Amino acid sequence: MKISEKYSYRHASAILEKEFPKELSEVLSILKSVNFVHLEKEKSRSRKGKVVSIKAISAASTNKLLGAALHSKGWQVTPKIISKSESNLAADAKKGKIQVEIQFGNMARWYTDVFKFLLSYSADDIEVGILVVPMQRTANQIDENVAYYERVLRELPHAKMGITIPILVIGVAD
Repeated sequence: MKISEKYSYRHASAILEKEFPKELSEVLSILKSVNFVHLEKEKSRSRKGKVVSIKAISAASTNKLLGAALHSKGWQVTPKIISKSESNLAADAKKGKIQVEIQFGNMARWYTDVFKFLLSYSADDIEVGILVVPMQRTANQIDENVAYYERVLRELPHAKMGITIPILVIGVAD
């Protein structure tokens, strides 16, 4: 996949580059080395006779590849988001003080990812989050109403009073 855009919320890039350069490099190289998994046959979704999406990419298969690649570099895959809690919420990946959330699903799920960042940050388990989302044109190939970079960028800066954790948002494309 291609890294198309990056947005540094609350100085996440500066923190990652100075404090966690190895981990940042690993995430970026993994994203560049893993390709989106294409469906053997595209599936169109229609509503009232109008095509609303053409599914050409498998989010689940792509997530599995990314999880395996992160695991191969020593990242914990699907760890508890809060180390000392009864909660069963899991992150996509963690290494040291960094949590990665990869969101190729419904738009509402990126809000959950931010909530998971906040919980981990509040528990002092992480210092920075990395959110990976597709660019809109790629999201449209996954399904309808999939979280996408351009929309995250429209919404995230307006939450600065409530979302205090530094987050690097990475937009990827096919």
